[in-house]
Amino acid sequence: MPTVDDRLKHVTLKILRAKEHAAELNRQIGEFFGNNPYKVATKVDSDTKKIIYYVSSVESVPDTIPLVAGDAIQNLMSALDHLAYQLVCSDTGDNPPNPNWIYFPISDDASKYNEKKAGKILGAAQATFDAIDGLKPYKGGNDLIWKLYRLNNIEKHRLLLTVGSHAAGIHLGQLLATHVGENFPPKAVEAMKSMNHYLMPADKGFPLKEGFELYIGAENEKPNPELKFRFSVALNEPGIAEGEPLLEIINQLVILVEDITKTLTPLLK
Repeated sequence: MPTVDDRLKHVTLKILRAKEHAAELNRQIGEFFGNNPYKVATKVDSDTKKIIYYVSSVESVPDTIPLVAGDAIQNLMSALDHLAYQLVCSDTGDNPPNPNWIYFPISDDASKYNEKKAGKILGAAQATFDAIDGLKPYKGGNDLIWKLYRLNNIEKHRLLLTVGSHAAGIHLGQLLATHVGENFPPKAVEAMKSMNHYLMPADKGFPLKEGFELYIGAENEKPNPELKFRFSVALNEPGIAEGEPLLEIINQLVILVEDITKTLTPLLK
């Protein structure tokens, strides 16, 4: 008879593999930004005389980044399917009635979930159904679980081609220092410049293109070569993840699957 650790082995291996992909994703994104893929320049509006900071050069996000993100997503969804399989095996004494068609039940809404859940974990005990029901694995219940489900379906059929980049903020401290000028003591100005806070723009400009305006300054304002802008690699799947930082999504999904596993592990025997 398998132990609980035996039943969790493949689940934990899949989660571990997803974490490795997340670490690789972090490395590749860091390497991409380390090569300074976005150049910022300034110009003056001929009518308003205001200075405009804009993106003068853009490099495409490498194809390997969505590939690695997709691998992480697949492993996380696979971990949940392995968990569902082991739950049914545990409930049926390792004699599931439909072993080749066991999937972790996730649907686009509560109605579809209730309609299809029995077929996906056929043979599961009522306690297992109740525990999974409590997770609300459908859109409008737990949207993050649903997001994993939908992104995995997309990744099966194509690359996450909507991975791109967008503006992720202007350095608040340097912006303040630009405007206070000589009205503040030098130490106060330097303290502002050392702040690590960024002001998020309302329009992030996804996908980032040459000519996108990052910030419009004051009339006759001189360019500040120290003014920093932050950018992010983002995922934009309409209705699922629209302009969200890619690495942040993957890390959230890793934590989600770990938490689900911890929640359902007591049902294994």
